[in-house]
Amino acid sequence: MPKTKKIDTWEWFVERYQELGYKSLNQFAIKQGFQKSSLSRYFHKQRQMPADTLVAVCLALKVKPEELLVALNEWKR
Repeated sequence: MPKTKKIDTWEWFVERYQELGYKSLNQFAIKQGFQKSSLSRYFHKQRQMPADTLVAVCLALKVKPEELLVALNEWKR
């Protein structure tokens, strides 16, 4: 069975918001109404993301919850 590459959570997040046209974390946070420091902590795995925030982040990043949970290494496919 082939090894799956471990997803780097921060890199996934940066690539995703850039795909949506945001130039920086600051720009994404301001436009979407998030605290920049909280997003950084969630995606650097320093803090667990609350369920209501997870839903809001999914909507902002235009991803399904499963995709976000996999990126956060909280769900194994």
